[in-house]
Amino acid sequence: MAYRRIVAATDGSDSAETAERVAVGFAATAGAELAIAHAFAEPARAQEAVDRALATAKEAGVETEVILSPEAPADAVIAAAAERDAELIVIGSVGLSRSDQLFGSVSRRVVTHAPCDVLLTRLRRDPDRAATPPYRRILIATDGSSTADRAARKGYALAKLMQASVTLLFVGHPKTGELVLQDTVETIGKGSGVTSAISIRSGDPVREIVDSVAVEAFDLVVVGNRGMTGAKAVLLGSVPRDVAESSPSDVLVARTVAQSLSEIGPGEGGIVEVGDHKVAVFRDPAGAVTTVSARCTHLGCTVKWDPAEDAWHCPCHGSRFAPTGAVVHGPAERPLEPTDL
Repeated sequence: MAYRRIVAATDGSDSAETAERVAVGFAATAGAELAIAHAFAEPARAQEAVDRALATAKEAGVETEVILSPEAPADAVIAAAAERDAELIVIGSVGLSRSDQLFGSVSRRVVTHAPCDVLLTRLRRDPDRAATPPYRRILIATDGSSTADRAARKGYALAKLMQASVTLLFVGHPKTGELVLQDTVETIGKGSGVTSAISIRSGDPVREIVDSVAVEAFDLVVVGNRGMTGAKAVLLGSVPRDVAESSPSDVLVARTVAQSLSEIGPGEGGIVEVGDHKVAVFRDPAGAVTTVSARCTHLGCTVKWDPAEDAWHCPCHGSRFAPTGAVVHGPAERPLEPTDL
């Protein structure tokens, strides 16, 4: 997926300049709509706080909307994204875990409660590196879950847009990691045109992800936001939040907890949760939607959408189904069952 609506958060500070430039670069590369959001403490200086971002956008030929709000900064950014159905928030992460930094406490709250993906940028003094998204080597952390697969799809789409390479990282048992990563490469990476590599590490997930970023000098790490929503996110540590705070590179926290029908574009498939069951949804190129149960009729595993094959794939035993749910090959013998959203 390409980001079509982006919100860039700024307080006009030096630490926000990288986020402004990266957001403009994203918008220029993807042809996206860009909104500059600023929560003002001093109304008389509100316009001044966004002037630099506007000048950067104008220089890049990107049209922008300015959103000035008297609300608390995090609430203003989240509301701006929600009201515009934004797909990405870009925000500086300097001082992410420090309450004395404006966008330290703010960026943490935005990451935790955003209705969309969040890109946290690290301060870069070189304006040329920040003018366009400087991502050539992307690390995608995955555990093979359906939510991690959603983050991986977004990471691959971004890599394709930026002409970057991807390394998939699994932290855990080597045998499991090999199966998970090979399946991810086959079902998500294959046919993307993106160069893929795999890496398997053992130990604490946060420490291993951050160490991999630092040692191998990745430009961007992509993690899903599973476990970051709701009240427990404030009380409990989480891998995505801790990676966001500790990574020396930029971090894309991909929203993966829930997928909506609107996120599935023409020619794409995806899993939508409805109540206590999962629905496999395919939208054909003309926009017509087909819905079937996401439960494989062989032994009940949850199927995944394979964009390289335009088919539903069962990661447990290899059954494949057509977008309509018909069996392409077994071991499943019965089609996926029709269901409604």
